Order: sequence, then C-alpha cells, then structure tokens
Amino acid sequence: MGQPDEFNSALQRYQPYLSTEQFASLMRESQRIAPSAVRLNLLLAQTSSDQRLNYLSQKYGWSTKTLPFSEDSRQILDAQTSPSQTREFLLGQYYLQDAASILPVSLFSPSKNRLLKLDMAASPGGKTTQMVDQSLDRDFVIANDSAASRLPALRTVLQSWGAANYAITNFPGERWGDWYPQTFDQILLDAPCSMESLRASSSHPHRPISTDERARLAGRQEALLVSAAKALKIGGELVYSTCTLAPEENEAVVSSLLEAYPGAFHIDPAPARRYQAHGLVEFEGQNFNPDLAHALRIWPFHFQTNGFFAVKLIKDQEISSDRSNPPERDFTATGLSVLSPQLEHELTAFIAETYGFDFAGHLEELGLCLMRRENTIHLLPVGYLSSFASLPYNAIGLTVGRYIRDKFEANVGFILRFGAEFSRNIWTIPEDLLDRWMKGYDIRGVEPAGFELGTAIAVRDSEGNNLGAAKYSSRRLRNLLPNRHISQ
Repeated sequence: MGQPDEFNSALQRYQPYLSTEQFASLMRESQRIAPSAVRLNLLLAQTSSDQRLNYLSQKYGWSTKTLPFSEDSRQILDAQTSPSQTREFLLGQYYLQDAASILPVSLFSPSKNRLLKLDMAASPGGKTTQMVDQSLDRDFVIANDSAASRLPALRTVLQSWGAANYAITNFPGERWGDWYPQTFDQILLDAPCSMESLRASSSHPHRPISTDERARLAGRQEALLVSAAKALKIGGELVYSTCTLAPEENEAVVSSLLEAYPGAFHIDPAPARRYQAHGLVEFEGQNFNPDLAHALRIWPFHFQTNGFFAVKLIKDQEISSDRSNPPERDFTATGLSVLSPQLEHELTAFIAETYGFDFAGHLEELGLCLMRRENTIHLLPVGYLSSFASLPYNAIGLTVGRYIRDKFEANVGFILRFGAEFSRNIWTIPEDLLDRWMKGYDIRGVEPAGFELGTAIAVRDSEGNNLGAAKYSSRRLRNLLPNRHISQ
C-alpha cells in the first residue's frame, strides 16, 4: 500500500542508524499492517498455553506465529473466524492486542514473594492484565490512569479478566513518586507518546509530528519517569515503554533520568542481547548515556510487529523525593467492614458445600480478604488494606455475592472467575441453546435435575468453557451474564 510523503520522510530519518539491509527491511515492513496477537488469560487456564492455543487455532482456522517473548501468545496471520468474534473472546479467555505491546511486561522478573506493583498509565488495561497474570493474581496491582474518561474501559477489562487483587485509581502519574517513595517492587510506565510505530495502520494512520509536540511529550514522559523512579524500591524493576520509535521520547528520556541520578539505576542488558535489538546512543547530534545500548528498540522488521521501545531499569540506590501526602479517605467511608470469623467460616463452608470449591484456601493463597457492605460480600486485596487503605479508589477487588433474606447468592463475576474449579452445581447447556445463552436470553422450559430452586448455578458448554451463571427457578434458568460478555 502507498504511504504519504510525510510518512516516507519519517522513515528516512532513521536510515543513517540502520544497515542497508535493515533499512530495506524497514521500508518493506512499513507497508504492511502488523498482525494482531491473542494472549491467553492465565487466571482461567485449565490446560497448558500450547494446548489451548493449538486448540483455538484448530477450532477457528487460525494461522499463527509464535512470539519469542511470550509463550502464552500467538500472532494471528490469517483467520477463518476473527479472534474478536469468538465465544472465548467474549468470556475473557484471551486478550486481543498489538503483538509488540506484549513485550514490556514480559521483561519483569518472576518472584516467589508477594509484590506491590504499579501500572502508572494503565488504560485500556491489556498490560495490567498481563501484570496480574504474572503472579496468577497473587500480587497486588494498582492500575492508575490520570484521565477519568479512560477508567470505564480499564474497569471493564479487569472485570472481564476476572482479576481480584487490584485497585483502579485516578491520579496524575507525576505525583506517585512523592506520595509513595521507595514503595513498589515493580512499576510499568507505558508512557503517552506520539505513536510513531513506523508501520502502516488503519487504526492509527501516520500524521506529521512537530518538534514542539515531541518536546511537550518528552517533558511529560520525563516527569512521569522520575516519579516512577522515586516510587520504586531499591532492587525494584521499572519498565519504561512507548509505542513510538522517536528517540526524543525514548532514549533521550531515559538518558535524562540516568544523568540526573548517576549510579542510582542500571539498565538490564539481557533483553537486548537476547533479541539483538539495541537502543541508540546517538541521534541527530545528541549523545545519550552509553547504557542506552541495552534498551530494546524493536523495529518493525524484528518480529513483524509495530515499532516499539522498552527498557528495564533496576534501582541500585535511593533517590531523593519531595515527600507529600497522598489524597486520603477514611476507609470507613467505603462502608466496608471485615467479616467476623464466624460469618467467614459459615460463608466459606457454604461455598465448599454448594460448589465443591475450596474458597478458604484461595483466600490465603491469593492474599485476599472478605469484607461486607450491607448485604454484599466483596473480596479486597490484603496489599491494599495493609499499605494503601486510605487511598481513594475507583474500583477494587471482586464481588463474591450477596445475602437475600439470610440466604447467600453467589455473584456471576465470582462464578466466571472460579467456576471452572467447581465440582457441584454445574449445568452443561445443550448445544442447541448455546447461541441463545450467549446473546443474553434466559433458558425457559427446562427442569435440570439436582438443583435447588433459587440457587446460582455454574453454566458450562460441552467443551468445558465456563459460561457464567444462571439463577434456577421453576422451568427457567435466568441468564446472569454481564453485558460485557454478551454477543450482539
């Protein structure tokens, strides 16, 4: 496909920094739209990633390509059924995203310890779900975004994913470092940028970017990066990434941090060595810190993705901050209170008896606490309660269910997250009713045996997919699927 002159001019700026062969590859790849990728939801996984991806590929006629930085993902080169049109996608079993955007979170090191994590500019939430998946929801993740208009999308993504160990906040990213210095084990800053990915794109067509715009973006990126650097613990990991290849927004920004705090950080050199994708140490007469050679500059020809930049910084020394108080709200204003030991025992015993599910064991394993607001029971992260209990949030945790006249009814979100592990109160829906169910309709004229009237039961298809919950009444199964999971 042809490109406008300004796009070709943007490509030409990088010719001096590539070999003849590399620049020819860049020109070829820039004309092609990068294939999207699917990344599995590990919270809902019942088989290995390879088995699940192979199964989905066969079921929907996908031609796929593996990604060297994610064994839980595949690029979709061709598809008989679009990945955005499947039952599994509607149910949150995988996330559809640009393949290169999977790379930044993959740079974080695994840990057996329970971590505090911050996604500083989180919306729409794809990378946040990946941070959740890295510990299978055992780490506490704060998903922050400064724009209130982007919070609904972020909330929907995390709820669809089934995450429980998270809180969504709405504060300027520039403030976190002074509010919470030396606090987080891992921080992702996927910074707002010019999106100059050097690739053909129907969703983000190329546009001219002025010097003034780049300078404004770089100024904010530097402020966000310094804030993240302050908020990071010594020994912690900070991944800075953008979906642009403009050095003014990448190497120059990181170089500024390294020069401002000499000896306080170093760049992990392993990823650049592994992928043979090195950052620049000079561009158009500007020299950067030599460590930027260890950053990851992903040109479109490396993995046939959009262009991307990422760098993993490790904190070696404490840096100064202008300590200030974060926004506060008395936790009692939330109306939430901890369940009494007796009620917690009764509730977990009821769930064990009704669904054959060891809920009490999951509470301890995931670091979650049961709390009550009036008649509704919620799961809240212990990480929030122990370190951030006065910090206002937009959304948090997972709703377990509610008491109706002293009888507990499980919430559909709880069943969507944990229902695959239930061994009781499960109904396998007949194949001829599946389409009606996924469109949100009730199932009438059925009387499945063995269920108590008024109970929320888990619904599965013949393949074992968890399809949410139904409330059983005489000759009717009321569909409890949230709108976000319903097909049009």
